[in-house]
Amino acid sequence: MTTPASRSFTGTEARALLRRARTAALGTSNREPRGPYVSLANIATDGQGYPVIFISRLAWHTRNIEANPEASIMVSEIPTTGDALTGPRVTIMGRFEKLDASEIAQRYARHHPAAQTYLDFPDFSFWRLVPEKIHAVAGFGRIETMEPDEVFLPESAATAVMASAQGAIDHMNEDHADAVELYAVKLLKAQPGKWRVTAIDPDGAHLELEGKVLRLAFDQPAEKAADLRQAFVALAQRARNS
Repeated sequence: MTTPASRSFTGTEARALLRRARTAALGTSNREPRGPYVSLANIATDGQGYPVIFISRLAWHTRNIEANPEASIMVSEIPTTGDALTGPRVTIMGRFEKLDASEIAQRYARHHPAAQTYLDFPDFSFWRLVPEKIHAVAGFGRIETMEPDEVFLPESAATAVMASAQGAIDHMNEDHADAVELYAVKLLKAQPGKWRVTAIDPDGAHLELEGKVLRLAFDQPAEKAADLRQAFVALAQRARNS
């Protein structure tokens, strides 16, 4: 098998694309009429980086997943000019499993603030795509097919970081609000304002201002809770030097 070091598009890059994505093409097996069915869904990720969707039973794709959980999602970043096919995209093939809302609801809503208005709707439910194969394309000649353990984080590391995420969020917002704004303005080229950290995972954080959500990536994944402080300090240094 090709080693990660020799990949033209690495598993880490593929996971980063998933973390940044807000929407995905969702491929399911339609019941009636039978055949492939592709739709659009909002997307978030859990601690490991697995894709998570929040969908209504009124939608065809939900009924399809309930009947056959084998499915795929594709996230992409389309260039604003030139050939759209030069932009990176990642397709995850696997099986959906239903998630309890308590596991993911607030993290999902921090990625999609508008979802707060319908989190409690009884016909909506959370589903996580458990990956079986990943196909990534990052332009001409950069095409890779990867196994899940090359793309996604180990459950143990994700659990350790996610357990301390809320404390880190509170600390950054209460004690380092100036640094949070610096991240947004200097590193993400956003407008000044009272930006807040709304979510943290091993790969980075979400920053939010007036409903606008930006993704802030760490220089390297955090493997334990103590790594979060080092990650934010390193970003602050880079922001001040930019």
